[in-house]
Amino acid sequence: MNKDKTIKQIADELGVDKQKVYRFITKNHITASSEVVQSKYYDESAQSLILSAFSHITTSEDRIGEAHQKSGQDLMLETLIKELDEKNKQLSVKDKQIDELNARLAETTTALVTAQQTAQVAQALHAGTIRQQLESGGNDPSEQDDIPPKKHGVFDRIFGKVGTRNNTK
Repeated sequence: MNKDKTIKQIADELGVDKQKVYRFITKNHITASSEVVQSKYYDESAQSLILSAFSHITTSEDRIGEAHQKSGQDLMLETLIKELDEKNKQLSVKDKQIDELNARLAETTTALVTAQQTAQVAQALHAGTIRQQLESGGNDPSEQDDIPPKKHGVFDRIFGKVGTRNNTK
């Protein structure tokens, strides 16, 4: 039972590319135990050397890479979730503001309609008053002179009798 393996068999066992295994063998000057039709076979001592080197390298690199990748992805995911939560809070605040503004707009619209109706009623009453004055033969209200009665001051009150005597003579 020959347990010698080719570079491809060793690479498949490690789960790495055969070029990596070939470069490691060349760099470390590992010699093949036998060669059959352009395929080099490596004995158990060479295999254990290669396996120990790659298991140490691949597991530590893979673990570090996976840890960085997972932590990087987890960090990015957490950041995105936080941003989405913040955006949802902001949208909630904006929705409340929009609701409040819509309520104010409805109140203002109602007040405006009421004011317009009041103005129309006031105009109708004013027009009716003018018509009544014209029909009753009165002058145009704008032509009437509203002269208030003369007010008497303190001097007129005290000496008012004197003034009335002079007027009667």
